[in-house]
Amino acid sequence: MDIHERLKYLRTQLGLTTRAFGASINMTGGAITNMEKGLRNITDRTLKDICREYNVNPEWLTDGREPVFLDTVSSLDVEEDVKQLARQYSLLNDKDRELVKSIIHSLYEKIEPQKTTDKKTKS
Repeated sequence: MDIHERLKYLRTQLGLTTRAFGASINMTGGAITNMEKGLRNITDRTLKDICREYNVNPEWLTDGREPVFLDTVSSLDVEEDVKQLARQYSLLNDKDRELVKSIIHSLYEKIEPQKTTDKKTKS
């Protein structure tokens, strides 16, 4: 698999159209299509943008060396299910990340008054 095929593989694994993938790195869907077909070179800047946006291992994208994604989550000192949630969250687009944050914030707002009430009752 060459770099162009790995680019297409990555995009399809992320479940993105060429348009959505391109938009996430300030490119057009047509430019992404041309890169995937090998009709357009993938610049160093584009490589960096892809790796930054999707936490992709640059060595995998350029040379095929595993792993595909950088796993910065493994070093976190949290339970395994929290690590899995962090990995899944990292694959979301900005709109979906904002939705997740608002849901968590909303849940926190519901439990915070309960903590204050519980502390007063125990005193």
